[in-house]
Order: sequence, then structure tokens, then C-alpha cells
Amino acid sequence: MTSSAEPYVAEDFGPVADAFRRNFTDPGDGAAAVTVLHRGRTVVDLWGGTDELNHRPMPADGLMMVASCSKGVTATVLAMLLERGVLDPEERVATWWPEFAAAGKDHVTLGMVASHTAGLPYPPLGTGLQGLDLHRGPAVTAALAGATPLWEPGTAMAYHPVTYGTLLDEIVKRASGQSIAQHVRTLIAEPLGVDLWMGLPPELVPRVVPGLWEQQSPMTPDDDSAPDPNSYAAQRQAFLHENPPMDPDFDDPDEVREHYAAERPAIGAITDARALATMYAALLGPVGGVRLISKETRATVTRPQTDGVETLVESGTAGPDIRFGLGYQLASASMPGFGPTSFGHTGAGARLGIADPEHEVGFGYVTSLMRNIGPDGDPRWKALIDAIRGCL
Repeated sequence: MTSSAEPYVAEDFGPVADAFRRNFTDPGDGAAAVTVLHRGRTVVDLWGGTDELNHRPMPADGLMMVASCSKGVTATVLAMLLERGVLDPEERVATWWPEFAAAGKDHVTLGMVASHTAGLPYPPLGTGLQGLDLHRGPAVTAALAGATPLWEPGTAMAYHPVTYGTLLDEIVKRASGQSIAQHVRTLIAEPLGVDLWMGLPPELVPRVVPGLWEQQSPMTPDDDSAPDPNSYAAQRQAFLHENPPMDPDFDDPDEVREHYAAERPAIGAITDARALATMYAALLGPVGGVRLISKETRATVTRPQTDGVETLVESGTAGPDIRFGLGYQLASASMPGFGPTSFGHTGAGARLGIADPEHEVGFGYVTSLMRNIGPDGDPRWKALIDAIRGCL
């Protein structure tokens, strides 16, 4: 699904355009885009604002690195492989990846990894790895295989910001023979005709609109606080001192290309609002004749996995009430969506992709003006979602 290079708003959806326009002044937005599909049909496709780093209006074909919205894309790959019988969420990870059984992890299941309850939210401290090597590659994968969980797997949940993708990529490679990035292209992007990559071809780099934080990123350690040294919060803070920045140095073209080319299934998807909305709509029903999963599989992957376990301090990008199915975030106060059946994933800075079976809506929103997501979600989403709901 490519852009016609003309904004589009279907009849009766004018209030969504009004809300999108207002967002640029209240609460303020950078370069942004929103797409909505209703019952498989595009009813809103809008973009606007300014790419401040490149001094240009938001391009009609602009792309963005969408941070943890990538996890929703990875969850879709898992769902499709589950439906094909390649993966089983109840299966032990060590069945595919024997080395992972080390340090008491022999009983950890794929479902625990996908629902952030596996106890490996970060690579072990002191690996000596730096930069992107902490996010992908054989060294960090081996370190995770040998790592001791920070809690008894399956008994607590803490958001796995990057290891979610590193672990799942190794599982998927061993189970299917292909990486998540390869499956993203062959299972989702190409059948739906959308712009979606995990590992961007270098010739497409000029289309990317960088994200700029209005204030400090939630993935930056807070040196002013002093958590209990034995707490999970202290362990998390220690890792953030080793963790590479989420974004490259935009003054270094080589570093930008390296970051965009890296296959990071948790945070590295480069895409647009159209692709997010289209993918989520195709989880509900056919879009252009393509349906990604059955209703039965959707019920399996959106069944709550974390409601009955303790929630530890998490990264701050999604709110303390974060809930998960098999990789998808489920509706909560900080990601309310359209109602209790909504599922999808937020991304740092306030990017969002969701599906709502009750309202038959696929929604995608991307922005270059990155703000921490508050306990009630982002006001830019809320204005758009409230307007959409009013049009249905």
C-alpha cells in the first residue's frame, strides 16, 4: 500500500483531519503522520509538520525508525509462524536453542520470552560489548544464552526493551531458518505492499525523518536517583550506563547508515503510519485480499499473559500498567486504544500502532517530536483516537 502523494480523508472522517491539524499547535508536534483503516479500507491518510533536522516538510513517503512499535511487528511474525506450526508458545526455548538451557533456563518457554517474563531484560553486565553489538550479533546472543535470569522466569514481568528482539530472533532463526527481518519482508511487507524494513537498504536512508527528543529519553539513566542497590531498578540503571543510545549521531552519515541497516527486531523497524495501520488491519480481516492470521490465532496471541504476575519497574516508555499477550501490548491506561479489545504496541517518543477488533480499525501514528509517554498515553494519540471513535 503506497501513498498517492495526496492526503486522503474519507467522507464522515473530517474530525480526524481537524484533530491532526490541531495537534501541531496543541500540544505541538513535529513531522507526523496518521493512517486509519476501517474494515480493511483506508479512511484517513495524512501527514504534515516539519522534519527539523533536514529542514524540510514531512515527505509524503517519509519513513521513521519507530522504536518499540517494532515489537508489534515482531509479534506479528511470531503469530504467523505460530499459525503455520513453525512455533509453539508453550515449547521450551532450549528445544530449538540448546545452549539457552544454561543457568537454570531449561524450562523457559517461547511464551515467556514473548511476554517479557523470561527474566532477561538486559544482557548481563560486564560483557565488554559496545554500541550495536549489545543489541544484535553472535556475541550478545551467546551472552544471553549463558545468562542467569534476574528472577524466576514466568513469575514476574519487566519490559525487555532490546533483548526481546535479540532472543526472539535467535529462536526464529533456529526454528525456521530465516531471521525475523527476512520474515518481515516476505510475510508482511511484500504481501501487503507496505514500506516496512528491519534493516533498511542504504538507498532509502534519505527518506528517513529522524526523531528528536523534546526532553531526556526514558532510556537515559537518571544519576540523581539512588535506588536500593539490591533492587531491579538498580540493575536496570546499571545497564543503561552500558546501553548504546537509541538513535545514531545524526551528524555522522556512516553511523546513521549502520544504525538503520542493523536488524534489531525490538526497536529497529523503519516504516510509516500506513504500514503500521495496514498490518494491524490485516490482523483483523482482509486488506487488498491479504489476511495475515485467523481469528483463532489472534485470540491466542492476544490472550493476557502478564495480568497475574508481579510487574517490576520498567523502561518508562510505555507506562507502569503495561500488559502483554504474546508480544503485543494489550489495552491499559497508558495504551487505552479504542477500548478493551485493542492491542498493538507503543514506541518510545509516542509512536503507536494498534488494532481494535470491536471497532474493526487499524491505526498507525508516527512523529518526529518525541516525548515520554504519560500514565494516560500521549495527548496526540488521544485526540486522534477520540476523533476516530466519534466517526465510527
